[in-house]
Amino acid sequence: MKFTPKPPNDFRDFFSLYFERCRIQCPKILAIAGKWVFEDLIPGLSDFDTRFILTDTVTIDEWHQYSILVGQVHTELAIEFPHWARNLEHLPGLNLAMGEITSPLQYYPEFKQWTFYAGDCEAIQHIESTLEARRWSPRDEIYHLKKVTAFFGPYIRGIDPPINMGPWENKYALHSRYMHYFTPAIQAMVSLKSKHTVRGKFDALRQARHLFPNPETIDLILNTLEQHYEVEADYGEPRLTEIEQDLERYLNDAWGTLIDDVTLLHAEFGDSRQDINAKVSGVPVDPAEAFFEGVKFSRFMKGRLLFYASQIAWFDSVWLIQNELGRIVTNFHDKPLKTFGQLRYGEDLEPHQVLDRIRGDILTNEDCDGLAEFSRLASLPIPKDHEKQHAQAVAEVYDPVLSSLEKLSAEMITINSNGIDQT
Repeated sequence: MKFTPKPPNDFRDFFSLYFERCRIQCPKILAIAGKWVFEDLIPGLSDFDTRFILTDTVTIDEWHQYSILVGQVHTELAIEFPHWARNLEHLPGLNLAMGEITSPLQYYPEFKQWTFYAGDCEAIQHIESTLEARRWSPRDEIYHLKKVTAFFGPYIRGIDPPINMGPWENKYALHSRYMHYFTPAIQAMVSLKSKHTVRGKFDALRQARHLFPNPETIDLILNTLEQHYEVEADYGEPRLTEIEQDLERYLNDAWGTLIDDVTLLHAEFGDSRQDINAKVSGVPVDPAEAFFEGVKFSRFMKGRLLFYASQIAWFDSVWLIQNELGRIVTNFHDKPLKTFGQLRYGEDLEPHQVLDRIRGDILTNEDCDGLAEFSRLASLPIPKDHEKQHAQAVAEVYDPVLSSLEKLSAEMITINSNGIDQT
């Protein structure tokens, strides 16, 4: 098995240039952040989960414009720098105004896992001090419990295909298992154990070594990461299966230590993925919290789809399109409408029933018709070998979705203005 050596770490060059070019086109961008910390960005294998913070003066029209403009910058960089294909896997996922990231109502525990790399120093200091002042709350606990649910249990082969990996693709089997599925669960468990959100993945592994049984499993991972996954014996069978079993055993034992630390549900040693999922699903969630958790990711989705539809020979977007379109109706239509209906009317309504009630009031007829058309088109099966055309078509009907979600968000804030849950 031949390995391509670890490339130079040029992530700082990447996000500095990305921020500079996006800011030229979108002057209301204040700062750029990324998930985790710099040491977690593994050259050749990690993508970069960009987050932008904008001024509070940004308008709905500007969100529309900026989605297109950032998508254009993204596309230009992908063409100009083919070796950054992995870094450029997607447009910034979360894009917020200053007042949103510091708002108690819209607090999202992932905020504490961001590292700010560049931008307005005063704005960054205000954000960091505000987030640091927040104490651990049920909102943090349920966030990390959901992360455990997502990554607990045996590794599911084929769930995380290597995309745009270039010459480092043969290292992805271990990277996917260690850093994409095992470590996020450990990061959440360490956060639950310490009642403090852990920002970095490496930091979580180092802490886990002293908190949970079987430290030799952590040693194996850290040693493998140190070698940039160049451990030939670990890729063949039966060794790869043995590693998967060791990781699953570690998660089971770590979960068993959290019985006295978890307060929102009854954790038990021996819980399966299905058990934990059922228990987490049974925890009541504030509709406003559920609403904002989903719609945060909507603002640059049109630009993302148009980028995926671009004809860039060395950028593979087929699976990425299938992934986005597989969840887009749930995230930006069904879930926000249902949660809005729960909070506004105190009823469990279907999305079309909510639209009927708010048509001509909160949303215009054009908004409601646009949402219905988006839901219809984006729910259709994706024609094989026509994924890019389908992504383009969904992007072309997306504008009413963003406009409607912005209007519903404003109404949600109004509804909650007399009694915000500060936790």
